[in-house]
Amino acid sequence: MGVEKDEVQPTAYLGTVKVNIRDKDHYVHTSAPPMGATLDDLEKALLHNRAIIDDCQKRMKEAYVNQVYEFKPPMLVNYDSPTQDAIMAHININILIPLINVRGGKASFAKPETFHVKQRVEIMRNAAERMAHMERHSQHNPMPAALIAMLVVSTVIFALFIN
Repeated sequence: MGVEKDEVQPTAYLGTVKVNIRDKDHYVHTSAPPMGATLDDLEKALLHNRAIIDDCQKRMKEAYVNQVYEFKPPMLVNYDSPTQDAIMAHININILIPLINVRGGKASFAKPETFHVKQRVEIMRNAAERMAHMERHSQHNPMPAALIAMLVVSTVIFALFIN
C-alpha cells in the first residue's frame, strides 16, 4: 500500500507543490508565513484565504458558463487561474490553522478544509458545474407543464371510463 510518486502528501505543502486536477498539472509555490507575523496577522490571513476560496468557486462557475452555455472559445475560458488560486488558498489554510492554534489563537478546520487539496478542488469544480446548471435550468419550472399533462391524462382516463 505505497504512495504514488506524483501524489502530494500533506507534509509536503511547503515549496513547490504539484497537483493534478482533471488531467492537468498545476504547480503552486507556497511558503510559511513570516516568523514575525502576529496572531492577528495570521487570523486575517486565514479569513483572506477563505475569501479567496469563495471567489474561486464563483470564477469556476463563470468559466463553466462561458464554456458550456455561451460557447466561448477555449482560450477565453479560464479554469486555470481559479484552480491555481484555490490550490494556493487551500494549502495556506492548512498551514495557518495549526500556526494560529500554536500561538494561542482559536482556529478550526471547516469540513472542506480537511480534504486533500486535489479532492477539494475537484469538489469545487463539480459544485461550480452543478450551480451553473441549477441557475440556468431554474428559469424553466417543469411544474406547470406537469400539472397540464396530469390534467390531460386524467381527462382521457375519465373519458375512457365513462364510455
